[in-house]
Amino acid sequence: MRKSRFGRLFQELFISIGLSIAMFLAIFILGEQAIYAFNETPYGTHGRLSIPSLNIDVAVYNSHGNDSQTIVDEIDSAAFINWKNQNAIVDHRSQSFYYLPDAIPGLTKACIITPVYTDYYVCTYVGNGKITYGADHLCSITDEWGDAVNLANSGGICMYTCQGEMDGDEVPVCITYWKLANPTPLHFIERILLA
Repeated sequence: MRKSRFGRLFQELFISIGLSIAMFLAIFILGEQAIYAFNETPYGTHGRLSIPSLNIDVAVYNSHGNDSQTIVDEIDSAAFINWKNQNAIVDHRSQSFYYLPDAIPGLTKACIITPVYTDYYVCTYVGNGKITYGADHLCSITDEWGDAVNLANSGGICMYTCQGEMDGDEVPVCITYWKLANPTPLHFIERILLA
């Protein structure tokens, strides 16, 4: 009786250690994709945005024209917009982007994970801006210096979220700019510890 208990305990311990080793190997070989494969978190059509230090983890869906508001209004759903040569990710502050204004330029890291690859980014700017609506629902987005967002961060991603209600034809927003960066093991550790 003792031998069978000891044998079963040893077998369970061996399986548990083996699974842990397999998980860590998968994370370092496959990167962020492995984390989502283990917990079955859904990807959006553009992947999944992860900013562990800001507690941001949201599915990102490609937006075409007027459907961005519908995408943003859904839970676990941010919109990826290619807007006048600038890629932008947008979500409500009351949902996943609550801590977006707390990003620190040069320090805060983000990644967009897909089943096939992961792109890593570092924040380069955090500031206030505004969306100004004109005729036929056309709008412009400018940063705190009045520069058009689509011209200010060439080759990177802009993430923004509303800071308040519409006042006349303007909505105040928090704007962040991100540039491609090299992956670091720290991002994996943050993702595991903050999950």
